[in-house]
Amino acid sequence: MKKHRQIAIAILTVLIAGLVSSLLIKFPPHSDQQDTAVTPPIVQVVHADMQSKRLHVRSQGQVTAHTEIDLVTEVSGRIIDLSPAFVSGGFFREGEVLATIDPADYDLQIAQAQAQVKEAHHLLAREEAEAIQARDEWAQLGQGDPSPLNQRIPQLAEMRAKLAAAKKSLEHAKRLKQRTQIRAPFDGRVRGKSVGIGQVVSQNSVLGVIYNSDRAEIRLPVSVRDLAFIDLPNAKTATITVDDSYRKSNQTILPHVLLGADYLGKQQIWHAKLIRSESMVDRNTGMVILVAQITDPFKRQSDSSNSVELPLGLFVKALIQGRRFDRLAILPASAVFGDDQVAVVDRDNRLRLRTVQVLKRERGQVMIQSGLKDGERILVSGLLHPIDGMAVTPELSSRAHQAAGGNTP
Repeated sequence: MKKHRQIAIAILTVLIAGLVSSLLIKFPPHSDQQDTAVTPPIVQVVHADMQSKRLHVRSQGQVTAHTEIDLVTEVSGRIIDLSPAFVSGGFFREGEVLATIDPADYDLQIAQAQAQVKEAHHLLAREEAEAIQARDEWAQLGQGDPSPLNQRIPQLAEMRAKLAAAKKSLEHAKRLKQRTQIRAPFDGRVRGKSVGIGQVVSQNSVLGVIYNSDRAEIRLPVSVRDLAFIDLPNAKTATITVDDSYRKSNQTILPHVLLGADYLGKQQIWHAKLIRSESMVDRNTGMVILVAQITDPFKRQSDSSNSVELPLGLFVKALIQGRRFDRLAILPASAVFGDDQVAVVDRDNRLRLRTVQVLKRERGQVMIQSGLKDGERILVSGLLHPIDGMAVTPELSSRAHQAAGGNTP
């Protein structure tokens, strides 16, 4: 009896298990994973806004004098006077006497030269009288034409030569006296003085260092790649100064250069012009030197456009005006990856990888010249490894309206 009961229980268990299995097959359970749809990843995008833009090239350099020379004596002697302007930092005008050497010795030379001239005049007059007398005496003898020696022609030539030499000596003595006054060759400023009153100087002694004050120059290193963005002055304009270029209406307009530096407690801006290229690639840096020129760096002219003086030696940053390019897409630098590729989000919100032509990269921005259409959505963040055809959920990035670069140095 007990054995039959166990068999019945086993049969019942098998039947129940079969029923449960059939129910599970017919009515499978619903999991949370099946109930939840897969959401594409959220990515940040910006619109490709095609625009016309003038590109700029950044550089930096030190302000130097356009012309700087040693002020040298042409005569020797004792310094008896120095101009009040002949001090470090002093301004002077062209032709102004900066130093005076005692002219007493040169006054003596002038007096001696004048005496020699008078003596030469006297000797020449006497020789001319003797020549006339010799011709008259020869004529009275009636012996034909006299020889040059009988007419005292060689003696006359000698006296005339001595008179000419005496006059040249007098002119030289006067020039030496003029050189006792050392005059400024241009409008300028004193960098340093190395003499004092009472000091005896020899010929070719350096009295100090002076430089031109009406303009200054800045040598700006630029990469060979960036040269493509600048309209460089040609060989003719390379020797034209800023002042000359303003006076010539047919002269090529020189690129504008903004200079900036922290000076007198705040950021200052100065305006300059790009006047030439040194046309040599530095073998160590691979850079080309461009030269910018600024007029009236020390604010000596009332109509100067610069705000404050620009001292020599100041280290400045420069923004060089470049060429204008049409149909540029300016995007965050993160938009470009790999071998100049971008990920475009199509109408179906799927990524389409595309190769573009990058014109310039600067300050977290990239300028794309070709490969994009106006208004296309470009991936800028949200994926480390974009895959072509991948579905995404695009959101407009907060960087969509950031300005590219800037117009200050």
